[in-house]
Amino acid sequence: MDSKEPDIRKVTLKYALKKITRVIMKTLMAYVVISLVLITIPQAYKFIRGDKIMSEVLDQIGLNTTNPNELALRIYSWEQQNFANPYFVQPENMSLIEKLLAGYGFYHNNQGELHLFRPFNSFPVPPQWVLHSKLANCEEYAKVFVYLMNQEGVKARIVRAPGEDHSWAEYYVGNYKIIFDPSNPKNPVIVNPKQFGQLKNFSYVEAYDLANPDHKEDVSDEYIERGTLVVKVVKGNEPVSGATVEVLSTYLMERFPERYDAPRRVVANETGKEGTTQFKLGPKEYQIVGKKCSFPVCWKGESTGKVIAGSTTYAKLELGVDYVTTVILWALIIIPTGVLVVVIHKRYVYQRQQ
Repeated sequence: MDSKEPDIRKVTLKYALKKITRVIMKTLMAYVVISLVLITIPQAYKFIRGDKIMSEVLDQIGLNTTNPNELALRIYSWEQQNFANPYFVQPENMSLIEKLLAGYGFYHNNQGELHLFRPFNSFPVPPQWVLHSKLANCEEYAKVFVYLMNQEGVKARIVRAPGEDHSWAEYYVGNYKIIFDPSNPKNPVIVNPKQFGQLKNFSYVEAYDLANPDHKEDVSDEYIERGTLVVKVVKGNEPVSGATVEVLSTYLMERFPERYDAPRRVVANETGKEGTTQFKLGPKEYQIVGKKCSFPVCWKGESTGKVIAGSTTYAKLELGVDYVTTVILWALIIIPTGVLVVVIHKRYVYQRQQ
């Protein structure tokens, strides 16, 4: 046998690896395309048919009133009659196909129609899409309520407690503010905000306008008695400035483990020159996560902190090397660089052969 003849096993293995790589790449590309399509559909609907669906719903609700309270109750009644909360469907009552579709964010509404709720159950959708799909949890209830109130000239905005995953609304009658929870099927008017906040065990509450969702106002003092948590981030014994510190609430994970498998992010701050930052939060125990990337290494640390109403408590968080993030960071640098080097080398060899 010629010693230069290629080993058939090596050739076959190389061919198989190429085929597997191509299949993986095509699968990833298909997943990316599907993801982009799902994310784009609700936004596209807003521009194509948003005004029409809003007009149709407002006609159903009825516009023959100038009383904001009456308008609020009409919107509330319409939402309660038309919206279905997909999270009320228990997984054990779903077929395999329904579970697969639910993973992408597809559910049946009260009319029996299969619609996209949120892409992958996480990406937010505009209120016009909610009016179309008729699938909503508390966030969508509040978003649609505020949107329709605004359309009728009533000042309204969304209020949310991120750590406890709940959203509601507030609107104004003159200078008088009404706190309103449109997802509550029994009594939407919140008369006692502090009692409401205590019942829901809120950590932090913020409010924002639909027109400017990035500008959030801290309204926690209306709902909870707060304490101050001071977090100091160190590496060794040295304070770390510029580290991102996140506070996480475990309340929902402990109360509803079948739905929440991880703590909910409440709020985040960066440490100052002394390596400290502080948070004003509702009374409970929190998980604290600190992160900082300083090329070529990323650092991470975890701790806990307890907040007592009316008091200041302290927590120390020590950073260690975050090997996973560091490897990913280096991979993002090395892989593209390696590909570029190979391309340049091949081009150089090709030119030399000409």
